[in-house]
Amino acid sequence: MNLIDSAIAWFNPETGLRRAHARQMLDAARDYAAAGNGRRNSNWRARGTSSTTEIGGALQALRDRSRAFVRDNWAGQRILDVLVSHAVGTGIMTVPDTGSDRDDNRYRSAREAWEEHADIEEVLDYGGQQALAVRSMAEGGDCVVRHLVTGINEVRGVVPFRLQLLEGDHIDTTRDSRIVRGGTGERTRLGVALGDWGQRRGLYLHPQHPGDQDAVRIETSTLIDWQDLCHLYRPLRAGQLRGIPVFTPILLPAKEVADLMEAVIVQQRTQASFGGFIKRQPGGLNPLAAKEDTKTGQKVTEIRPGQIQDIGDADIVFANPSSTSQFETASMMGLFAMAAGAGITYDQLTGDLRQANYSSLRAGKIEFRRIVEQMQWHYIVPMLCRRVDRRFEDLATMSGILRLRREGYRVKHVMPAIEPIDPSKDMDADIKAVRSGRMSPQEFISSWGRDWRTVVKDFDAFYRFCDENGLKSLMFDLDPRRPQSGPLPQPQTGDTTDV
Repeated sequence: MNLIDSAIAWFNPETGLRRAHARQMLDAARDYAAAGNGRRNSNWRARGTSSTTEIGGALQALRDRSRAFVRDNWAGQRILDVLVSHAVGTGIMTVPDTGSDRDDNRYRSAREAWEEHADIEEVLDYGGQQALAVRSMAEGGDCVVRHLVTGINEVRGVVPFRLQLLEGDHIDTTRDSRIVRGGTGERTRLGVALGDWGQRRGLYLHPQHPGDQDAVRIETSTLIDWQDLCHLYRPLRAGQLRGIPVFTPILLPAKEVADLMEAVIVQQRTQASFGGFIKRQPGGLNPLAAKEDTKTGQKVTEIRPGQIQDIGDADIVFANPSSTSQFETASMMGLFAMAAGAGITYDQLTGDLRQANYSSLRAGKIEFRRIVEQMQWHYIVPMLCRRVDRRFEDLATMSGILRLRREGYRVKHVMPAIEPIDPSKDMDADIKAVRSGRMSPQEFISSWGRDWRTVVKDFDAFYRFCDENGLKSLMFDLDPRRPQSGPLPQPQTGDTTDV
């Protein structure tokens, strides 16, 4: 019992007993070693702040350093390429599934025409915009896709709907107020306008990028309605309003690994630059004196690899470089940590397959594919694809390109194909999965990034063309009606009665 508790207990024993009991309960709540305040935990910083408070104070620095990491470090560029290529590939397909072949075909035709002109800047198609949006989200924390309605006759026969991609910098984080306005329940945090229960009302967006050096001035941000936007980010905590870069957990160790590599390279170059030294008597010329560069006029001192430098009379002394035998182990451990923190495998980060085999590659890819599937179905599809699909359907029916259906146009999303590690083994496993009922034929075809209806129609058209044009002599192993060993045996004709 401390001095204050002792004094209180002297004058009021009952109150002192309650304080002692409360302090005992508080100490009991810290029985976990990680919750203690001892010497080992003295420098452990931890705060009970919300995700919005944490992100608000760190987002700008994290975003800037993340982009610098991608610009200046090969690992940052590689991580982005791997994540985007697996999560989006050439684009997540939107396939109609209304139950009506006529409506499906019309939707598919309208969709293909629109995806070609989806970019308001007329640079990318819809698949390219998906990839760029996911890349911006991973690099900068979040990305905004704005819905724009154009003139009906801007592109004849195409739904008057365009998309504009904006980096998260466009969201005005200075629009931050925890005060609820006038009993409506509306408030703004980090540029996100919120209603009751945290429902999104819109985003305050700058009309131009705040980091644009050519901009004369930054115009005041305006509130854009939530129905006209897609806000793509990765929620990591309940109530999170803004995203953080995927490199956040690895920025510091990645910088240390880069510094280590640079130090080793400089050390090796320095060691290679010193060969030996010849001593001279005092008062002689300094052989290392700076010389003037004939091109720039600046004075420089240069030591070349393998150089024997004369610095005085007497004996010759050779350099004794220190060993760097631990560099490979340290750098490899750092790369392992970077790959794990970014959610990819070591071989995907470095391309190092020296100790890889089928089992290890398959085990690593299974975990990676689960992470990618979470990105696809938890963030990309609900935050981007479905919102674009609904707006596309509304404008397509309003413009008369699609007929109005009371039940709407149901669609499915086909993800990019997952290439097998061993095609023969994986294909046999998939065929068994289909035949045993574990996987439907539609799921099997969709796993290769194809629309199963299109594949079935293509096969039917191929077989029909060959049969109608008398091309039965063409032998294709892909035709299940003909075995690989040759044509089917022809039935015998005539009297087969035994004599």
